[in-house]
Amino acid sequence: MPDPPPHREYPPCVVSGEPIDDIYSAIADPRSGEPTRLDSVIRKLSEQEQPAEDERICYIGDGQFGVVRDVKRNGKNTVEIVRRIPYEDRHARQPWRRELSPGISRDYVPEPQPIDQLYTAEQERTFPRFGRSGSGYMPR
Repeated sequence: MPDPPPHREYPPCVVSGEPIDDIYSAIADPRSGEPTRLDSVIRKLSEQEQPAEDERICYIGDGQFGVVRDVKRNGKNTVEIVRRIPYEDRHARQPWRRELSPGISRDYVPEPQPIDQLYTAEQERTFPRFGRSGSGYMPR
């Protein structure tokens, strides 16, 4: 596994000017690509979209927010997306985000140890043998 990301000082939120205290929940600003606070973006979108009394703005994933409302269907509470609000550029890869997830990022290229170096010859001799020459059970 790669080393954990180093501690960084990020510029203040582009929307509110407040410090970014949780970079893992930050959203990329669509114009600059800089990290912005999730709560600041929700406040800004709430002012712009002016959701109805029974609606609210929430992050729905993949760089999108949505105007949602709670609905009771068949006795179960569900959330209905009234409309989607694209926010982040889905195709832009921000360097600050890639740095946060080196183990799961598409840009992470593992460098595994060659298989012939994983075990010594003595360890390999203790492994069970399968196939024609071995005694291990192989289902059909």
